[in-house]
Amino acid sequence: MNSYMVVAKFKEGVSQEDIRELVPAEQAKAKLLEENGAIGTIKIAMPKRTVFIEAFGDDETQVNSNIESLPLSKLWNWEIFATTPPAGAPS
Repeated sequence: MNSYMVVAKFKEGVSQEDIRELVPAEQAKAKLLEENGAIGTIKIAMPKRTVFIEAFGDDETQVNSNIESLPLSKLWNWEIFATTPPAGAPS
C-alpha cells in the first residue's frame, strides 16, 4: 500500500451552506474510509478553502476512487501527490 497526500480546493462559488449540508454524510463516509485504512488524517484550512487528506492505496486510481466517494468531493478540485518518507527515515 502506498501513501499519498490529496490537496483539494473548494470550487469557486461553493458556499458555507453548500458545505454544511454535506458535513454529516462526509463525516460518516470518512469514518468508513479511515476504518478500512484508505484515509488517515484530514486537515482543513478554510481561510484558503483547502483540504489536505492523507490517503493510502495501491495506486492513484484507487485513491481517486476513494476521494470521489466522499460527499464533499463534488465541491472540490483536487490533486493527488505520492509521498515518500523523509531522508534518513526507516523504510
